[in-house]
Amino acid sequence: MATRIEVPALREEIWQEVLPSGLSCYVLPKPGFATRYASFSTRYGSCDQTFVDRDGNLRETPAGIAHFLEHKLFEEKDGNVAERFSALGAMSNAYTNYGATSYLFSTTEHFSEALDLLLHFVQRPYFTEENVEKEQGIIAEELRMYLDDPRSVVFQNLLGALYQRHPVRVEIGGTLESIRRIGPDELFLCHRTFYQPGNMVLMVAGDVDPAEVFAMARQAVGGVREPALRRVYPDEPRPVAEEMKRQRMAVGVPLITIGFKDDPAPPEEALRREMIMEILLDVLFGPSSEIHRQLYEEGLIGQQFSSSYFSGDGYAASVLGGPTPDPDHLLARVEALLGETLVRGLDPKDVERSRRRSLGEFVALFNAPEAVAHAYSEYALRGLDLMAVHDLLQEVTADDVGRRLQEQFHTPRRSVSIVEGAG
Repeated sequence: MATRIEVPALREEIWQEVLPSGLSCYVLPKPGFATRYASFSTRYGSCDQTFVDRDGNLRETPAGIAHFLEHKLFEEKDGNVAERFSALGAMSNAYTNYGATSYLFSTTEHFSEALDLLLHFVQRPYFTEENVEKEQGIIAEELRMYLDDPRSVVFQNLLGALYQRHPVRVEIGGTLESIRRIGPDELFLCHRTFYQPGNMVLMVAGDVDPAEVFAMARQAVGGVREPALRRVYPDEPRPVAEEMKRQRMAVGVPLITIGFKDDPAPPEEALRREMIMEILLDVLFGPSSEIHRQLYEEGLIGQQFSSSYFSGDGYAASVLGGPTPDPDHLLARVEALLGETLVRGLDPKDVERSRRRSLGEFVALFNAPEAVAHAYSEYALRGLDLMAVHDLLQEVTADDVGRRLQEQFHTPRRSVSIVEGAG
């Protein structure tokens, strides 16, 4: 039975229904919006390499298989699914990250037909020895492109330096060696395991009728709810794997990425921490911060300097960096300025400005159906409610942000990745 969830502060409503199969369905009605958007997502990402199958057996799969499976589902016996979406006037896409895989489309016409296609093709895998071998070559070329991209290399090297065992340290697409070990049997196993409805979320946003969406989902996604999946992650030691990773490449300006390893937290605490860290990193390193101003005036950073916080099952970290003419000098200055801030503390006025900015950006998200649908799916797959972000941002205090400053940066578990010129 569908449930209507009102969000008075945002003047929005969300409709939700959990089907007998276990599929969680959400609809964000946006009357008058021309574009309608849908995503069909599974909580299955690159980090889910080890798990217990339906028969209770521990299974270990090659790195990159979630991404490989995403690619292969678009291929059917008689053609390509992307072409069928195009014929309906819909733009389709898909992505895999560390914890999820999502298939999506946006359209201004033929919405019902496109939604029906989305719901069915994701559930109909077609793998053969021949088409898997062909895909290995395609993905190998994609991986080689990443290996030649300094921005990709500097970030991936950082993750390898921060983490000793957790699979987040491995490229989402896997390695040239790991993808050669992927075959139809492994793909069918992972599809059966992770593409069960109880592990998936359907999200629709736009000028649509929630009852019609739920009816289509009930018809397309049948079956009964299966037992919860059991994922297995290695015990990750608290210390970083390496403090410094340098690599030479053909770059005009060197790149640096600095990472601060954090302790992972349960989903609800992780959500709260993410909101606080977003504010903290903006206060410390955002475009209007004192540290950013000083580094810019010293000629050490440009407009591409940025910071972010990311977390998932078994991992969490703050990351900052960008192009710089002198990576070692920038690192020293960041450490010095952070040290001064740890002693001095944060200005509550700066924290409040950043909190209000984050709250405004969250409210503005609902003016873009595609963006809010993407965010809602990501949170739902983690067992979280995107709407809780609004309340959390209302409650965050300067003391909360100050405590996080000390927890994350006082005795840092820090790694640095630098890509510098080959000459």
